Amino acid sequence: MPVVHSVHYLLAPFVAFAAVALLALICRWVFSTDHRDDREARRLEQALAAGDYGLLVPVATVRTRDDAEMLQAVLRDAGVRAGVSEQDGTLQVLVFTKDLARARALVAAR
Repeated sequence: MPVVHSVHYLLAPFVAFAAVALLALICRWVFSTDHRDDREARRLEQALAAGDYGLLVPVATVRTRDDAEMLQAVLRDAGVRAGVSEQDGTLQVLVFTKDLARARALVAAR
């Protein structure tokens, strides 16, 4: 029958602790959001620079914030969801693609 030394009893908790610590470090690296935030911010900046607003398309470009808000209110009253984007001093009123034809008709009437 083999003789078990007390070293095994001392070594096992250290091995278990090291394994749990290694798993914790791997989980922290995998589930961290630091690197994702940087990538998402860069992708958003590139999309805005290219004029890509995702599902939204510009329906009008206006000069002042008041004009943009007035146009947004007109579209909202007609049941068209609209938003305002300001980039490099240019204000654009944005609508969803499915509402583009109705929004253009409302803008043309104004």
